[in-house]
Amino acid sequence: MQASALAEALGTSLAGAPDLHLDGLARLEDAGPEHAAMALAPRYRRALRVTRAGVVVVAPALLADVPAFALALVPRSPERALGVTLRAFAEAAPHPSHAVGVHASAVVDAAAQVAEGARVDALAYIGAGAQVGPAAHIGVGAVVEAGVVIGAGTRIGPRAVLHTGIRLGARCVVGAGAVLGGVGFGFDAGGRLPHLGGVVIGDDVHIGANTCIDRGTVGDTHIGPGARIDNLVQVGHNACVGPQAVLCGLVGLAGGARVDEGALLGGQAGVAGGAVVGARARVAAQAGVTHALAPGGEYSGHPAEPNRRRLVRLARLKRIAERQP
Repeated sequence: MQASALAEALGTSLAGAPDLHLDGLARLEDAGPEHAAMALAPRYRRALRVTRAGVVVVAPALLADVPAFALALVPRSPERALGVTLRAFAEAAPHPSHAVGVHASAVVDAAAQVAEGARVDALAYIGAGAQVGPAAHIGVGAVVEAGVVIGAGTRIGPRAVLHTGIRLGARCVVGAGAVLGGVGFGFDAGGRLPHLGGVVIGDDVHIGANTCIDRGTVGDTHIGPGARIDNLVQVGHNACVGPQAVLCGLVGLAGGARVDEGALLGGQAGVAGGAVVGARARVAAQAGVTHALAPGGEYSGHPAEPNRRRLVRLARLKRIAERQP
C-alpha cells in the first residue's frame, strides 16, 4: 500500500514528503525501508531510535526519536492507531477468492436451509432443519446439528461443533474446535442429568478456538451481543455473559454464573455458580469470584475482593514479615 493511503486512514498527512510504497507492516526491530512500523508507547523508544523502517506510525511523545530518514506519521487518535493501522494493511493485502456454495464432500441434510451466498467447506455436516444465513461460512469439518440457526455473515471455524439447540446471531465468529451446546457438568445419584435447554448467542460475538459453551439444564445459556470470548474458555450451563463483556483465555464460568455488560475477566479467572460480576467490573487474572461483585470495581485475589484493599493488606503483611528476626 502507499504511505499516503496509510496517512489518510490515520487522519494525518505526509506533510510534503514523497509518497512511498510499503510492502507491509513489521516490528521496529525487523523493519526495512520498504516497511511501516509502529511506536505508540514509551517502551518502544530504544527500538525506535535504531529502526530501519521507511515509515513509522508514532505517538507524539516519541516524535523526536524517529530517525531522520524515516517518514513519521502522527495519528490524529493515537489510542486508535493500532487498530487503524492493522486494518489498513489487512484490507490492502491480496485475498484469495473463495467460491460460495456447498463443497462436493460436505453433507447437507435435505431438510436443512443454506441461504444463497453462504459457503460450506469440505467435509462439513449440516443436519435436518438447520438454517445457515446469507454470507455465512461453515469451515472444513465443522458439524452443525439439527435445528441450529446461524445468522447472516457468521463464520464457523474448522472442526467446530454446534449441537442442537444453538441460535447464533449475525456476524459472529466461532473459532476452530469450539463446542457450543454440549451437555453441562451435572450429575446426581442416577448419573448424568439431561440438559434440556440450548445456547442463545447475540450478534457480533467472537468465540475463540477450543472454547466450550454448555447448553442450559432448564432454559438457555446466554451470550450477549458484542461479547468477546478468548480461546480455551469454559462457560457452564445456564451462565449469562452480558453484552460487550470480555472473557480472556482459560476463564471458567460455573453453571448459573453471571457476567454483566462490559465486564472484563483476566486470564484463568473463575466465577462460582450463581456468583455475579457487575457491569464494567474488572477482575484480575487468576482471581476467584465466589460472591457478587459491585459494578465498575477492580478486583483481584481468591476470593476476589477490591484490588486496592488486597494490595494494602499484602503490603502490611510484607512489612510484618520483614520485621521478624
